[in-house]
Amino acid sequence: MLMFSTGMSVVRAQLDDTRFRQQVSLAYSPVKSLELTGMYRLDLIDNMGRFHRNNFEIGATYSVLKWLRIGSAYRFVTSYKKDVHRLELNLSMRKSTVNKKSQFTFKSSILFVSDYIDRDYFRYNDPIWIFRNKFRYRYSISKKVDVYTFTELFARHQESRTFFYRTRNGVGINYAPKKRHTIGFGYYYQYEFNRKNPEDTQTFEIEYQFEIRKKKKKSPAPQG
Repeated sequence: MLMFSTGMSVVRAQLDDTRFRQQVSLAYSPVKSLELTGMYRLDLIDNMGRFHRNNFEIGATYSVLKWLRIGSAYRFVTSYKKDVHRLELNLSMRKSTVNKKSQFTFKSSILFVSDYIDRDYFRYNDPIWIFRNKFRYRYSISKKVDVYTFTELFARHQESRTFFYRTRNGVGINYAPKKRHTIGFGYYYQYEFNRKNPEDTQTFEIEYQFEIRKKKKKSPAPQG
């Protein structure tokens, strides 16, 4: 897929846009197998010079097994032109190497996207269904630093028609300066096809995540 996207970018000869994403997120695990998350992201377009949209998201992920997770999320996207509601269900599988430094992850997601969540609106407007399949490889350089690469394929179902329309290929690095704090930097190239106005874009990302931890209960003082 990476070779395909690179080859097609050569055919088009130039990028249509360079974009930038800034994200802040929180993570909280009330129990070991469950993680709750909250996220805000600001997107810039037109060579990182113009506001595109705000993204607000809440989600939950549950570990069914050590290697299997299921998750759901709701995202509200707002811009100057319109607002969008997005519901997501996903399934992810992980496999680590013996030394635990490398990890392979496959994530499959189904997204329900609509301008409005209203019964009357759905009578005359079909929602959009998007299917995303992402393969990711991560390698831990140290306890504080890991790097990753990924490839992702998008499909869309709308008006009784299903078609592939987008790929993303990217790399990134995560740095944990101290416990509960993580800073990430990423880059991906996006190639589109099967659309009226396809775009080839590159996107730079920066993210900060804070993990909220439960306070440990103090052991009762010994009696005597």
